[in-house]
Amino acid sequence: MPAAPATSPLKSKYTMRISRLTVDKLGVKLYDRVSAVLAELIANSYDADAEHVTVEAPMGALLAETKGGILKDLGHSIVVEDDGCGMTPDEVNEFYLVVGKERRKDPKRGEKSKKHRRAVMGRKGVGKLAPFGVCRRIEIISSGGARVDGKDANGKPAKGYITAHLILEKEGIVKDTDDDYAPTVGQLDGTVQPTHGTRLVLTDFEHRHVPELDTLTRQLAQRFGVQSAKWKITLRDTLKPKGQAGHEQGVGEFGVVCQEGTKVALADRGTAKGDERWAAVGEDGKIITDLFAGFMYEGKWKSVTGWVAYAEEPYKDELMAGVRIYCRGKIAAQTAVFNRKAGFTGEYDVRSYLVGELKADWLDEDEDLIRTDRQDILWSQGPGAEFEKWGQNLVSVIGRLTREPVRKKAWDKFATASDLENVVNKAFPADAQKEIRENTLQIAKAIAKTVRQEELDDKTQVQNLVDLSLLLGPHVTLDRKLQEVTDDADRPLSAITGLLRTARVAELSSFGKIADDRVRVIDKLDKLIADAARDEASLQALIDQAPWLINPQWSPITSNQSFATLRQEFAKFYKKKTGQDIVLQPVAKQNKRADFVLTNQDTCIHLIEIKAADHALQNDEMDRINTYDELMTEFLNLPGNEEFKRHFPEYRITLVCDKLALKGLAKAAFDGLKKQERLDHVSWSVFLKRARLAHQDFLKEAERQRKLASKGWTDV
Repeated sequence: MPAAPATSPLKSKYTMRISRLTVDKLGVKLYDRVSAVLAELIANSYDADAEHVTVEAPMGALLAETKGGILKDLGHSIVVEDDGCGMTPDEVNEFYLVVGKERRKDPKRGEKSKKHRRAVMGRKGVGKLAPFGVCRRIEIISSGGARVDGKDANGKPAKGYITAHLILEKEGIVKDTDDDYAPTVGQLDGTVQPTHGTRLVLTDFEHRHVPELDTLTRQLAQRFGVQSAKWKITLRDTLKPKGQAGHEQGVGEFGVVCQEGTKVALADRGTAKGDERWAAVGEDGKIITDLFAGFMYEGKWKSVTGWVAYAEEPYKDELMAGVRIYCRGKIAAQTAVFNRKAGFTGEYDVRSYLVGELKADWLDEDEDLIRTDRQDILWSQGPGAEFEKWGQNLVSVIGRLTREPVRKKAWDKFATASDLENVVNKAFPADAQKEIRENTLQIAKAIAKTVRQEELDDKTQVQNLVDLSLLLGPHVTLDRKLQEVTDDADRPLSAITGLLRTARVAELSSFGKIADDRVRVIDKLDKLIADAARDEASLQALIDQAPWLINPQWSPITSNQSFATLRQEFAKFYKKKTGQDIVLQPVAKQNKRADFVLTNQDTCIHLIEIKAADHALQNDEMDRINTYDELMTEFLNLPGNEEFKRHFPEYRITLVCDKLALKGLAKAAFDGLKKQERLDHVSWSVFLKRARLAHQDFLKEAERQRKLASKGWTDV
């Protein structure tokens, strides 16, 4: 169809009768997104028996911008063109310019299209106003009716389809007046064109954005559930030249990859007898007895056909979310749980993975249950309430049917990501450890089934689950063997030997896990020390969680607590060690804090003061250490604390600090405490070396014990 020439000053022969409120509420307010507007225009093309509709738009572009409070159009246009039956000037006046007239009740048009006998999508007659939600000017060129003799655009005799050409201006339509609106007449009006169809040109835009080509393609695919050899939608990006990659793309079926074994089909099986005609069928071909492809309402069957399933991956955008419900090939609503209240079993999986495509063409037949913006259904009205009840049962059924497939999916993903079988075989290689291997795999499988699939993308999470399984496997086996021995007093010696062997493996499994965890923490400490940006608090937090870093044999009493709390904790610790209560006298300056207070088995209390890596100790910080020394001396020498001192007669202060910047009396105090062996100064590199050496030996011993265990402990 040729582009339209400039408009002529011809007196208008067209008249639009419309409420200004209708245009504002149904045109502007409901359709503020380009994708929604295009969906309405494409639906009109479908109802007009178009076989091909083309949309040309500046993909990904802003259509207008606001600067200084003033809206500026950026000169773009959006063109929607189809090869449908088109309209004559008379049809434009009689049908197109009459807003709010239901076409399905019009005997001249009815519920089916003329040529292809399609069940028409439109009903309310307001979709034609949709463009005014994004623009202020619509040019319409439509050629239809019978093929006739006439004149072409150049005034020469020609055969073709008579053409209506008019321009609608938003400003004129919404003007506060009771007068009928008279659109501007274009120069092609009354001419004949060689082909039938309709071309809409949208210009003079509001502040709106056109989606990228791929996004718009998915949005339109989601809105239309029609797949036909005689129906095609093509999108073209006007910002890219013809032939360039990304210039043109067809709108196909909205595809969602589903998990194997989770799909439920709902269909009219025609010749099937009784309930089987409308039976729901699982992916295994078995009939689902408590779900049907529809429901009864007031003695009438309301069919609901299509499918539901669980997606392979959780929703990545709103287009994928939940079940899409179509009426006459056009989306009517999208719902995840059919308004089911939160808190039901499996809610997370349903809300994250449930997908589907349902067709319910009765939604706008007797009573229109579709909201005008096609964002939802009027669930509380008429059969809508029964549909909601049916949908909630669907959610329950699909949740039950997909439970095992979903769990299997999680297990398969976990087993692959962790290389679990090889890990278990390596951890427990001996023939005598077969039962441990089996139990470990069972435990891992049970754990994996409780984990959300997306969590298994986290390598750390996967490793934690593997470690937990390896730790629990021997203990579960031991528990079962203990039960066997307990139940049968006449068990042979070999059974007792097997029990002891399993107990040894369980013990060493725990030992090895502790060793592995400690080495990981040491590696983390190494990184913290190397990171100059890390402060003292980061180091303190790590040591707080793992005080064994200071010394594997030390037991923590407090971490960054006041000496008043220390007194209380000393009392608790004393009772734990001796079984006796002790009353400790308070010290003078109870608000002074040490970073860590620990004790060991040689009756010595250790106070730990740490500084940030590469920090140089200052005089005022040395004053703090002197205070610790004075307070501990006072504490131990207080009358009433003699019993405590008898058990813990000594104390030491350990300073972890890389450098010293002490002068005068502070330097002298430092040297004095060191000489008296009440202060131990180590750098972070030495601290780290001590910890690593101690726990590497720990790890080596754990590995040695594992190897001995795999041989049956013949060398133990």
